[in-house]
Amino acid sequence: MNKLIAAIILLSLSPLTARASSNLSLQPALVASYTSEYNRDIAGAIRALKGVESTEGDSYIFNFRLGWLSYLAGLWNESVAYYDNAASLAPSALEPLQGMLQPLSAAGKTAELVKTHERILQNDPNNYKSLSQLAWLNYTAKDNKKAARFYSRVIRLYPTDLEMLLGLAYSYKLDGNKEAADRIFSQV
Repeated sequence: MNKLIAAIILLSLSPLTARASSNLSLQPALVASYTSEYNRDIAGAIRALKGVESTEGDSYIFNFRLGWLSYLAGLWNESVAYYDNAASLAPSALEPLQGMLQPLSAAGKTAELVKTHERILQNDPNNYKSLSQLAWLNYTAKDNKKAARFYSRVIRLYPTDLEMLLGLAYSYKLDGNKEAADRIFSQV
């Protein structure tokens, strides 16, 4: 069974590693890493990749993968650093920025979390997750005007999203705009 899984991983990664790396050492390291993760050996999955760091450290997939594995291992600062490296290697990619959100949140780094959501919105201005999370983060920080702006942006895209409608209504209410809050509360 493990040989089958390794073969599937190897075949599915062939196009990625061919573009992402000129060195063939990454492909077997990725197979070993995925196999270790499948067997719940996160430290082994990390070791498999660290063994090729000297030749593959500037590879997108190497950094992205280590961002994920470091997060799973609870190494949040390392995870953020790897995801940030991956983002530098693929500046228009959303994937590493979205990956970075989990370790930043787990580490309680709210200011960096906000900046990362803002980076995502630079590349994808209608990103639901970032818009809704920025609405919530501003709401919990009691910046109700800013929260209302983000909730409004989400509602323009998803007019029936009850959670966002209620967030907007409460933001208005807490900001003293009772009329706007009542209008939204009467809709839900």
